[in-house]
Amino acid sequence: MNIEREETGTLTATLKVKVSPEDYTPGVEKALKEQRKTAAWPGFRPGQVPMNIVKKRVGKNVLIHEVERLISEHLRSYIQNNQLQVLGQPLPLSENIANNNWDEPGEFQFLYEMGLAPTFDVEMQGVSVDYPVVDVNEELVQREISDMQRRFGSMTDAETVANNDLLVGDLIELGAEGAIKAGGLMNRATLSLEHMQDDATRQLFVGRAAGDEVTVDADKVAPSHEELARMLNTDHDGVHHLAGQLLFRIAEIKRMEQVALDQELFDRVYGKDAVTDEAGFRAKVKEGLEHMFRRDSDRIFKRLAMKRMQERASIPLPDAFLKRWVSMNSDKPMTEADLEAGYPGYADGLKRQMVEVKVIEKYGLEAKGEEMNEFAKRYVADQFVQYGMPVPEGEDLQRMAARMLGDQEQIKRMRDTIVEQKLTAHFKAMLSPKEQKLSFDEFVNLARTA
Repeated sequence: MNIEREETGTLTATLKVKVSPEDYTPGVEKALKEQRKTAAWPGFRPGQVPMNIVKKRVGKNVLIHEVERLISEHLRSYIQNNQLQVLGQPLPLSENIANNNWDEPGEFQFLYEMGLAPTFDVEMQGVSVDYPVVDVNEELVQREISDMQRRFGSMTDAETVANNDLLVGDLIELGAEGAIKAGGLMNRATLSLEHMQDDATRQLFVGRAAGDEVTVDADKVAPSHEELARMLNTDHDGVHHLAGQLLFRIAEIKRMEQVALDQELFDRVYGKDAVTDEAGFRAKVKEGLEHMFRRDSDRIFKRLAMKRMQERASIPLPDAFLKRWVSMNSDKPMTEADLEAGYPGYADGLKRQMVEVKVIEKYGLEAKGEEMNEFAKRYVADQFVQYGMPVPEGEDLQRMAARMLGDQEQIKRMRDTIVEQKLTAHFKAMLSPKEQKLSFDEFVNLARTA
């Protein structure tokens, strides 16, 4: 097999592939013999079908499969041997169909378009990124304490509905005239007023009692079509036609009663006598929130640093090739408008990934074998501690870690975690960021947009 490369642009090339009979004949003949061994066609005993009939029936398909297999294998080897940094994978050009005759096989020729990764460098000199931290104020602390009081509380029955109650009742589809629709959707459903997004709809229920009926807009009773479908015990398509109103007939009113802010709660949250007064409890809650938000701060800071470096790197891409690659590899058919709308996000994500790879390579931040092994052992030990069991030691611990290291998904997870930690530590050391205190809402918004 012969492969030649022709540069067709700054970041694109065409691969000309020639496949001769000498390349594909051995594989085709082997596959046909295997087919003949298992063939059980009418008029012939199993394994006794004449080879000329086997070739006539399946020969073309076998040939196509073998040629495609050879091309895939050799293209992969060509890229590796020539140390080419490609984007996506080579794509066949339409000329492949017109130039080859599968009914009269001889020498086949194919053209593949290839996108090449750009050459660029990353530089941290002059990069400035703040380290975002949440201002854990008294309001946040009180919100967390109230949540704890509810979490450890108990569900009771209530006579009338309040703002945060949980309602059990029948959700019924109404017709255009406001009467119950014959043959319409109906299901016993649970409705959480606490998580209802539309306050006006929530207030329709407040003050009502069991047996009351409340009419609500179908698009306001649930946050999404998926949730509404679940409440009505149907699928997504089943609620698409619901443009009118629904009736909710209240059967039960459930209320979560908070536990008192006292020693019993302190002990249930932090253990016996770990905290002995409300001031100490509040301090402990604040410390826990700050620790929790620190992990989020690290992730946001790392993303912001990557974003700044990406902006400075000015990375070109073979856009026309990549758009074609995205379109051909999409799970669903894409219109031109869909492609143009979605491509900027894809291109930005690709650049971010390339910058991360470059930073890891330039500063030697890849996870090493011994680091992976130590991570696996710590993970195993933590699992035993979590369940209150004695931690294995020595060879026993190493054996358990080795089992984790034999799982490719576990390896990827461990590698990604280690590299993430290294990148964050590296950026902190190189950029010496200043802390930027943000309100909780500002922090959440930054997390969404960073």
